Amino acid sequence: MTDWQQALDRHVGVGVRTTQALIQLIQPEDWNKRPIPGKRSVYEVAVHLTVLLEADLRIATGATAEEMAQFYAVPVPPGQLIDRLDQSWRYYQDRLTTGFSTETTYWGVADGSTGWLMEAAVHLYHHRSQLFDYLNLLGYEMDVILFE
Repeated sequence: MTDWQQALDRHVGVGVRTTQALIQLIQPEDWNKRPIPGKRSVYEVAVHLTVLLEADLRIATGATAEEMAQFYAVPVPPGQLIDRLDQSWRYYQDRLTTGFSTETTYWGVADGSTGWLMEAAVHLYHHRSQLFDYLNLLGYEMDVILFE
């Protein structure tokens, strides 16, 4: 791997590990709570976090809106969130190390593989912050170091 690939692998790995740590803190009674009215529930944010690395790169390689709707429709029970995030992370790492061809998205955005790998990393950190904020709003005490 090149230096930038190694750096991206390391930083996304930190995002994945810290997301897993946050998910493991969530108590069963909090999954359906919406700390911010009108926004996603704790569970919905957690599920989105577990699939987004794979979802973003599926979109980058030409998945249609219908295919993505089917992808997102696959349920991920709370007890399987960590495993699903690991699966998504492996998908991302495979694309990072082997490369991939991109296509214009179904809404008209075009970017190269490097741009999409960066987008997925930023997307992960964005929603990890959202989950962290939710847990703070719910009064969780967290001893999770979010950055290295």
